Amino acid sequence: MTELSPRQRRYYRTKETILQAARELLAEKGLNGLSLREVARRIDYSPSGLYEYFNSKEDIVGTIRAEGLELLHDYLRRVPADLAPAERLMQVGLAYLEFAHNYPEYFRLIFTAVNSAQFSANGHTEPESPYHILLQAVQAVVAAEALSPRQDYSLEEITYSLWSLVHGLAMLRQSHLYDGQADFEAIHRRSLQVFAEGLKIKKLFAV
Repeated sequence: MTELSPRQRRYYRTKETILQAARELLAEKGLNGLSLREVARRIDYSPSGLYEYFNSKEDIVGTIRAEGLELLHDYLRRVPADLAPAERLMQVGLAYLEFAHNYPEYFRLIFTAVNSAQFSANGHTEPESPYHILLQAVQAVVAAEALSPRQDYSLEEITYSLWSLVHGLAMLRQSHLYDGQADFEAIHRRSLQVFAEGLKIKKLFAV
């Protein structure tokens, strides 16, 4: 591996300083409160000087969003592939909720900064996108015959409904229930189990 020159090291240090200031602003003020001028002020830099490192505010947001998405992928990939399909689906949902709780700023940015290009289960999806991972987990449960959905309820609809459930639980935990005192992991497990039972599932989730 080629060793970086002092100039290159300074470049990457400055770039990371810019990103850290932007992360702090996003945590404090949200996406609408992020501005290049404020980022520059916080690191004692000129706003025009930022363009040596990033093309725009959107470029900074995209970089931070990519960091968060990779971290979310890490959480989902930690779920063992050799679990029984039903338990793996449960663990994928819980991993999603754990990530949202541990990294709320990344979580909100991932799902607010950029619209999804995914409109159909038949279309192209990135293999490690949250949707694709969840869809595969649902497909495995159906293939194992642990799931017997109605004929008019497609895999795409099941995946969308399950994603909506875990996403809604995550948002409530971050906002209205932020200071709530409860065993949220048990509540989340039970919520997923009740959802599964509504799909006519045979012994899908163990609590």
